[in-house]
Amino acid sequence: MTQYDIDVLTPERVDWIDREFAAGFYAKRAGYFSACLAAQLRGELVLLLARDDEALLGYLKVVWEPDYPPFRAQGIPEVQDLNVVTSARRRGVASRLMDRAEHLIATRNPVAGIGVGLHPGYGAAQRMYVLRGYVPDALPITYHDEPVTEYQAVILDDDLVLHLTKQLR
Repeated sequence: MTQYDIDVLTPERVDWIDREFAAGFYAKRAGYFSACLAAQLRGELVLLLARDDEALLGYLKVVWEPDYPPFRAQGIPEVQDLNVVTSARRRGVASRLMDRAEHLIATRNPVAGIGVGLHPGYGAAQRMYVLRGYVPDALPITYHDEPVTEYQAVILDDDLVLHLTKQLR
């Protein structure tokens, strides 16, 4: 699997990525990738996809003005929604996607941001981000994009997030 392409989402690939993602993971909400393409065409994000011919290996989004208020206020673009199909994991796909995302971000900002879930399913991602040089942004973790306060009870699910940044240059 050393040879595969990393492309930007195009209109011709929307139905393809819908099918491929559903086959490799689960179906995203209807219209998810169409909405990503529309946002990309408005200049709000870039969706990068890794593929081996016609097989989806993974994808991620670079969001230029993220919802996370500290990143938005500082103009820090955020890498979001990194997914690699199970059969392609531990083969460098996520790293190559991140390399490309960081290269794109560096053309606009010297800092990249990322949010990572805190439940056990995100353990590999947490480790990869730290090894790539991402560090916590020194702000509270968030739940549903709101800061968690001391002694606040929250549910350990996808919405409990630690935000990290990396100096790119």
